[in-house]
Amino acid sequence: MWLKLLEKVLANSYKIHHHFYQLLELKRVHKSFWKKLLWSWVIFWIVICAWMFSFYNHHAIEKRKVTLASMCVERARMLQDQFNASMTHVQAISILISTFHHGKNPLAIDQRTFAKYTEKTAFERPLMSGVAYAIRVLHLEREKFERQQGWSIRKMNTVQQNPVHKDIHMPEKFEPSPVQEEYAPVILAQDTVAHMVSLDLLSGKEDCDNAIRARESGKGVLTTPFRLLKTNRLGVILTFAVYKRDLPADATPKDRVEATDGYLEGIFDIESLAENLFQQFAGKKTILVNLYDTTNRSQPISMYGSEVYVDKLEHVIALNFGDPLRNHEMRCRFKHKAPLSWLAITTTGSTLVITLLLGYIVFATMNHMAKVQEEYNRMVELKKKAEAADVAKSQFLSTVSHEIRTPMHGVLGILDILLDTDLDVTQQDHVRTAQASGKTLVSLLNEVLDQAKIESGKLDLESVPFDLRAIMDDVLSLFSGKSQENGVELAVYISHRVPDMLIGDPGRFRQIITNLMGNSIKFTEKGHIFVTVHLVEEVMETTDIEREASSRNTLSGFPVPDKRRSWAGFKNIGQDGRNCSLSPDRISVIVSVEDTGEGTGIGLSISKCLVTLMDGELGFVSIPKVWGTRGIFGSSLVCLFRDYLLEGRFLLWMTIM
Repeated sequence: MWLKLLEKVLANSYKIHHHFYQLLELKRVHKSFWKKLLWSWVIFWIVICAWMFSFYNHHAIEKRKVTLASMCVERARMLQDQFNASMTHVQAISILISTFHHGKNPLAIDQRTFAKYTEKTAFERPLMSGVAYAIRVLHLEREKFERQQGWSIRKMNTVQQNPVHKDIHMPEKFEPSPVQEEYAPVILAQDTVAHMVSLDLLSGKEDCDNAIRARESGKGVLTTPFRLLKTNRLGVILTFAVYKRDLPADATPKDRVEATDGYLEGIFDIESLAENLFQQFAGKKTILVNLYDTTNRSQPISMYGSEVYVDKLEHVIALNFGDPLRNHEMRCRFKHKAPLSWLAITTTGSTLVITLLLGYIVFATMNHMAKVQEEYNRMVELKKKAEAADVAKSQFLSTVSHEIRTPMHGVLGILDILLDTDLDVTQQDHVRTAQASGKTLVSLLNEVLDQAKIESGKLDLESVPFDLRAIMDDVLSLFSGKSQENGVELAVYISHRVPDMLIGDPGRFRQIITNLMGNSIKFTEKGHIFVTVHLVEEVMETTDIEREASSRNTLSGFPVPDKRRSWAGFKNIGQDGRNCSLSPDRISVIVSVEDTGEGTGIGLSISKCLVTLMDGELGFVSIPKVWGTRGIFGSSLVCLFRDYLLEGRFLLWMTIM
């Protein structure tokens, strides 16, 4: 499955790559268009990366908000629960006082009993630093009350502070409470706030208002935050009214005032208690918590926490401490600035890098293709110039050859006429020498003309039946006299398996064999020249045809290379000797010209061109300097021929060994 998927991806990638290069190769598209497209691509992806960074960063901020909200809610819930528990227990104490202090005679609760009880039940009021009870005393009862208690009712404070005022630690130094309709001196207090005994709660305006609101509403009410003397920390007081009798649910404020017997206060040291409470989250000291009294929204009072912060992210939760006229809230912030979003940075950075790399690749590809296109155009121009020069050269050679051959034929004709005149022996010898030189020059001009025709593509091949054996006999008779003069043995062998009639160009075939044998006659001083014609199958299957470079296996005894090496590099013959490119109705013929000489010339070049033109192969192999100082080479030339039987064009392969 993975392999198939990979194949599909590679196939689609190839198609995209192919179409992309086709688009780049359009000449009609202006170069500036690609630059604009590239810049548009880069700018587009920069915008996308900016959006991605904003998206991931916003996601990180939202996640941070959720985390902050969760931590803040957890702290607010614990603070709210413990405050409610403390308030409930203070209300229970008020009921206890109403039942066992005012409902009994003699009184069942005194200062010692109250202090001991409140100390043992302090764990039920985790946020309170102390509890105190103040009894309601009318002015007519003040003198009698002071004689019974043994102390005077004293004023709470001498200087009012708005909204914060100080508690006084030494009540005996306070001034006596001024004359007023009623008083509320503290008679019962927890040991932690025992300094409040004898202080009149109604002597201060704010405390008076707080007590009045408590007895009229029948609910707990809170004071404005103020600093306590002992700890110098901000605190608030929770006040409950204690009634002489049970009141109905629909009691009026007047009924409640008349039934009021005293006031029970619970003192909250906000800073200390909140700090102890939040210590339970010691493992999560990652946020800052602030508590505010927001009764006055324009000037909120800070009850707990630092006003110095570095992170602007804030979560606010409203707190309900039971007093409908007082508003409180908790504000939470992280202690440290938000860290960088590595997901946003890595994702955006990776995308931007990949985009820039792709843009650079496209830019480099465009430049490379522009250079390649320029080089291609330049090469096309050079090719056209070279072809034009080659055509001009071929035309020049053809023209010159024609122009030179015409007077040469005239010279040869005059020499033939001159030989028919009365000449002495010396003159006849000179004329024959000049005639032979002229014929050689004409032959050379013919070869140059053929070379020019081949290069210009104007040489056409015939396709006619011909007798290969007759051509070989003619060529042999042409060179037999020269070989006898040089003392070189000349022989031709044609296998009986070679057909009598072949189809091809007999003139060019004769020219190739003549050039090869003429080259051998010209450069072979001694030894032999041996021409063989076989079918490819016959040569590859018969081991008798193999020849080693030894004197007993050659015609003259001189060493020559192994013929089998000559066709080893033929492209159209396989390892088993079969023709790889022919159909069953064709045959393959190999012509080998073996000699013990050396040399080359334009004749071999013409033969190579003709063989190539006839879709053939020509190969050569030799043994260098087998005759030492004379520099004679043993060599073997092999031609591979292919033809259609009875019809079609004769095709030629020649390979020199």
